[in-house]
Amino acid sequence: MRYLTIFSCLLILLGCNEKYPSEYILNEKELVPEGIAYSEKRDALYLTSVAKSKIVEVDRKTGKQKNFINEHQFGYSPGAGIYVDDDRGQLHAIGGYYLMKDSLSSLYTFDLATKKLLNRYDLSGEHFLNDMVMDKEGNIFLTDSKDASIYKLRYGSDSLEKFYKSTEIEFPNGIAISNDNSKLYIASIPNGVRILDISSKTILNEQDTLGISQGIDGLEFYKGHLYGIQNSKAGNPFNFRKLILNDSQDAIEAMDIIDSDTPDLDVPLTFCFAGNTAIVIGNSNLQHLNQETFNFNTPEAVSNTKLLVYQIE
Repeated sequence: MRYLTIFSCLLILLGCNEKYPSEYILNEKELVPEGIAYSEKRDALYLTSVAKSKIVEVDRKTGKQKNFINEHQFGYSPGAGIYVDDDRGQLHAIGGYYLMKDSLSSLYTFDLATKKLLNRYDLSGEHFLNDMVMDKEGNIFLTDSKDASIYKLRYGSDSLEKFYKSTEIEFPNGIAISNDNSKLYIASIPNGVRILDISSKTILNEQDTLGISQGIDGLEFYKGHLYGIQNSKAGNPFNFRKLILNDSQDAIEAMDIIDSDTPDLDVPLTFCFAGNTAIVIGNSNLQHLNQETFNFNTPEAVSNTKLLVYQIE
């Protein structure tokens, strides 16, 4: 019995010290991944592809890659935000043509285990669903970049509803939610991260005039603060940063740069958390893609995308 106990402890220690890759290199050069999400139950990463209109699954331990859905399967269009709901065993992914007027922008819901399409929610006209976050009740909030609005998919509903619209959140991109589900953090490209009280639908913070949170793409709430990829702020190099919130989490007080202006951060896009690591789409190749023809303007400049891994305390 004593030896069995020792063996069990060793297994636990080995599990705790399990090594994961320090970076992942994607096999397909012309993937152009835009969204990334992590499933703890499957220990896998999921990536949406702009250029290939598909979703790729990456084994977190081995880095092995396979299609979750194939190109244009189920009518899937160029990929944007993605979210894994481990509790309900579902994967939600956004697809749409950003530069095409009056096209559909859609939220697809898949069964995570069987890869079956469970539902599809469409917006037609001048809309572009970009990113999403889920509250503890299973309701999904989605940014609509073209409409300066937030849409909501109530858990169990069969349609999207407009939740909030304002020039205060002009061109909303990334979105996050506080742990107590009281606040949405909305990354407005020109106005910076705006903090929306969910119950009253009022903006709690002032517009960013210092560039601390302008030009943010991916945005996540983690341990009381925000983390984001800044990739579209004029004069600022591509970077991954921490946005430090005040005690009441209704204002950004300061920021720390985690990584900036390195060769691997070449038009970085979104990221996700997997345990205490952040996994960032480093070099997306989006700058080489013509989003009208979906051909590469400079195919010789396209390199294999790296997913960069950062330890976050």
